Amino acid sequence: MGETWVTMVGNLTSEPVHHPQRGHGHDVVSFGLRSVERRYDKERGEWSEGRQLAVKVTCWRKLAMAAFTCLSKGDPVIVAGRLRGAETAEEIPAPLGLPELEAFSIGPNLARCSAEIRRMGRDQPRAIPVPSPPSANPMVTALEEAPVA
Repeated sequence: MGETWVTMVGNLTSEPVHHPQRGHGHDVVSFGLRSVERRYDKERGEWSEGRQLAVKVTCWRKLAMAAFTCLSKGDPVIVAGRLRGAETAEEIPAPLGLPELEAFSIGPNLARCSAEIRRMGRDQPRAIPVPSPPSANPMVTALEEAPVA
């Protein structure tokens, strides 16, 4: 209870760093993420940058390895997870006071990039369905596709 769940849209500010089996024996990956507000200034007739939010993103287990192999500095992503501040002085990451976002889900921001989706555990790509030719009589097609009792 009392956890702060957020979804953040931004760009990686650093290359993902792999921390092999840190803590409880699980793979951990971390990287910087920054979201920059962009607003259109009507008086000047141009876009300008506004407020910024920077966080340290931490991923665990399978998500960590997927992030490490797929992401690079500058990539536009959407990250959902639990936001928290450092609990002790030893946990404060550089720069001082940067909040941590423990990621549970990371995806590419398709508004700013393209991506090829490959599901974990699938070796072969999905087959593209081939549409059947239209029938002259839609009732015949419906009867042909109806299950036989």
